[in-house]
Amino acid sequence: MDQSVGVYGKAAPEDFAADYEHWKRAVSASYLTGLGIDWSSVRNVMDMKAVYGGFAAALKDVKVWVMNVVSITSSDTLPIIYERELFGMYRDWCDPHLNRCKLEGVIAEIDRILRLKGILIVRDDAETITKIENMSKSLQWKIRFTSEFPCKCPIYPRPIGR
Repeated sequence: MDQSVGVYGKAAPEDFAADYEHWKRAVSASYLTGLGIDWSSVRNVMDMKAVYGGFAAALKDVKVWVMNVVSITSSDTLPIIYERELFGMYRDWCDPHLNRCKLEGVIAEIDRILRLKGILIVRDDAETITKIENMSKSLQWKIRFTSEFPCKCPIYPRPIGR
C-alpha cells in the first residue's frame, strides 16, 4: 500500500491499520458476545460495505465464509481485500444516476438470501434503520434492537419456517 490518502482520510497504511483495529475491537466486544448470535451455526456472512475487509479479517478465528462487497461508487478497495486473501466483489446497492438507494429492492434481495434462518445486522443512520424496520415488519421478520458497543444496531432474525 502506498502513502496516498486512505478511505477515512489518514495516510493509507494508517487508515488500513485503524480499520482493522476498529473491527477487531467491535467483533470481540460486540458481535461475538453481545448480539445473542450462535456463531457456531453461522456459515456465511456478507459485509455489504466492506472498505478494507477489516470485518472479515476480524472474524478470521470464527469458522465463517465472508463475502466482502465493495460499492462501484466508492473507493476501489477490492484489490486490498484480495491482497488479504479474502473474497470480495463489486456491487452497487444504489442507483448512481438517481443518487439514492432503492431500499425496497435491497430488502427484497436480502429477504431472498436470508431464508430461512438468516440474520441481518444493520448499522446505519436512524432514518434508514426506521425504513428497514418498517419493511422488515411487513415481511414478518422478528426485530431486536441492541445497544452493545460499538454496534448500536437492530438485529433482524428471520422467523423460522418462513
